[in-house]
Amino acid sequence: MGYYISSRTNPGTFEWKEGVLVRAMRDGKWVVLKDIDRSSSEILGVLKPLVESCKVGKWVGGQASLDVPGRGVVVASHDFSIFATRSLTPSRSGTFPSPVFLGSHNFVEIVARSPSEEDIRAIIDVRYPRLSYGGISSAIIRLWEDIRRLGSVASTREIHLRELEKYCARLHNLVPSTPQAMDVDEAMLGSLLPNDSLREEFFLAARDVFFGAGYITAAAQAHSESIADLVAKHLGIESERQDWLSNRWIPDFDTETDVNGKTTSIRIGGTRLSALPLIRGTQESRSRPFALHRPAKLFLSRIASAVALGEPLLLTGETGTGKTSVITYLASVLRHPLVSLNLSHQTESSDLLGGFKPIDSRIAAAELQDQFVELFGLTFSRRKNEKFETEVRKAVSETKWKRVVALWRESIRLARDRIRARDAQPTYVYSFLSSNCHSSQIHATANSMTQTPPESAAE
Repeated sequence: MGYYISSRTNPGTFEWKEGVLVRAMRDGKWVVLKDIDRSSSEILGVLKPLVESCKVGKWVGGQASLDVPGRGVVVASHDFSIFATRSLTPSRSGTFPSPVFLGSHNFVEIVARSPSEEDIRAIIDVRYPRLSYGGISSAIIRLWEDIRRLGSVASTREIHLRELEKYCARLHNLVPSTPQAMDVDEAMLGSLLPNDSLREEFFLAARDVFFGAGYITAAAQAHSESIADLVAKHLGIESERQDWLSNRWIPDFDTETDVNGKTTSIRIGGTRLSALPLIRGTQESRSRPFALHRPAKLFLSRIASAVALGEPLLLTGETGTGKTSVITYLASVLRHPLVSLNLSHQTESSDLLGGFKPIDSRIAAAELQDQFVELFGLTFSRRKNEKFETEVRKAVSETKWKRVVALWRESIRLARDRIRARDAQPTYVYSFLSSNCHSSQIHATANSMTQTPPESAAE
């Protein structure tokens, strides 16, 4: 709905900023509320009157509206619409439970059925056109459906359309732009791929998506091995080769450099990541020694694939297994800024998002005083204005901020007049100090006293 923020035009005050929902109402935008049934009662209570004003049966020409406490009623544009979604698993009969969240009776429910095999193939062919040649997309869908038939066990994830999409995203760049066409509709995936290395790449991509996560129970491990065996069967990979890929394969790690020996990109397995350009005038920082053994390279390979595809990763392992170190090393090689946050039960949302915290005004005043003293000495004669400088230092030490700001601002005014008259140097340094003085003026609490400006004729 909205919140108060620190004013940019009037420092020291707060101003109202409308929230995303209110702005969408005014601008006539559409709003989608994903997984609305998981929202808190507070959020649903805010949305309830808005949805009620949109529901079927409202008076002709009526517009959606929302009463924002303390700000009045906001009337939405005619183009405004609101949608909500629920993500559920159907029952054995194929039905979904009725919505029971607060205000659900105000929505008109439409059930989105799972797409058929033909629908899924049409989606893949459009999004990943390289997989549409030679029946590859159909073979991928059959592999995905066979994996789903294996079901799931405790501590494992169910396989959904999202996993199929991730798998196709990895395969799209592996397939040649003009693969060999085949007219075999029911062929296994392995028979459609031209060489052994490409089949192995398909297997490794399936590992990342379907069975590569670590498992803590024997049942989960057995289920993972069953998926691996099924993928190897579809790809026509022998058991000895499958065991080598799963337990002994080591991805290649190559660093590409320019003519000056600076890193431009790295290639890990089948993924290439570009490094950020080195800022002119700076030297490349040296990363800490990092051992590129097999577990580290496997880690880097899977992290690189996720980074290239923009996927979030959850690294799970015991303390000291290199989870943070491998991320730090990769960021250092690519010259990518890295922010490391140690989260705990004491971590607050303001530590991530920001917030207002009390500050010691003496620290900010000391920084401004240092700037003032330096600029004052470059502009006026300190011998003739010794009394004035003493007055400023005394006001700062006694924390009489209103008087301090008044003295600063008067000095800035006289300095600007002198510089403009002489036209000897730019005034941007004083403009910077003046803006800081204006921001600090709101914090002045003491009563103003008689000003003692510097001597305007001083040299």
